[in-house]
Amino acid sequence: MSKRPTPKKRREKSRGRTQQSAYEAKQVKRLTNKQKSPYAVLAEPKNKAGKALKGVTRIKA
Repeated sequence: MSKRPTPKKRREKSRGRTQQSAYEAKQVKRLTNKQKSPYAVLAEPKNKAGKALKGVTRIKA
């Protein structure tokens, strides 16, 4: 009589969560590398003065 084969672990039906976390880790690494680049410069906010004026609802005298 031969030996029974060792039971293998079942593969889950969906690997979605694992794939998602791997993707997120990859993106975080890519973005941090991009930030650390010597060519990376903080972007100036566009139309900064216009937005500040838009936020003013009343002017105190």
